[in-house]
Amino acid sequence: MVFRINLNFTGILITAVMFCFATGCDRLSVKESLKETEFNLVDQDGQKISFPEAYSGNVMLVGYVYTHCPDICPIITYNMRDVQRELAEEEGLMLVSVSFDPDRDTPEILYQYAESYRLNQGNWRLLTGEKKEVEALLEKLQIATVKTPTRFAEDNTPIYFIDHTDRVTLIDKKGQIRRHYMGSELSSDEVTEDIRTLLQES
Repeated sequence: MVFRINLNFTGILITAVMFCFATGCDRLSVKESLKETEFNLVDQDGQKISFPEAYSGNVMLVGYVYTHCPDICPIITYNMRDVQRELAEEEGLMLVSVSFDPDRDTPEILYQYAESYRLNQGNWRLLTGEKKEVEALLEKLQIATVKTPTRFAEDNTPIYFIDHTDRVTLIDKKGQIRRHYMGSELSSDEVTEDIRTLLQES
C-alpha cells in the first residue's frame, strides 16, 4: 500500500513538472514584487504617475531607454512596438518606457520621441521624473547606467551618452516581476506568448 502511494505521488509530481515545462510556468515564476513600492513619475502628457500602482491590473512590458541613445534604445523601442502591434486586439496590456536621462528627457521630449517612432500612445506610457525617483526605480529593477564625460556644443548644449543594462521587464497584473528579456534581442513571438499567458491569469 505504501509503495503504491509513493508511486502515485511520484506520478503526480512528474505530471506537474511536465505541465510546467509545457506551459512555461517556470520561466514565468515570480522573481520579485513591486507591490510595496511607489515611484512618483510623470508621463509624456505631463500627468503625474505613481508607478506601478497607476497601472495595477494590467500586464506591463517595461523597457529602459533615453532619447539621445544612438544604438540599443531604438532597437528596444522597435522591438516593443512589434509586440504592441502583435497584441493590438488584447485588452489589459500596458507598455512602459522609463527614461534614465531625466535631465534631458522632459515629458515634451518623450512625447516627440513617441511620435517619431509612431507609437500607439493609447496603451504606451513614457515616464520620466525627478532624478532621485528615477534612480530609485532603476535600482529596484536592477538597471545599471554609466554616463560618459560631458562635452559641450558651440551653443553650450551638453553632449553625453549613457551605457546601460539591455533589458525589458515583464510585470503581471499584481505588480510582480515575472521575466526579464534582453531588449535588443527581444523575440516578438516569445514575448507575446508570455504576455497572453499572464493576461489569462486572474
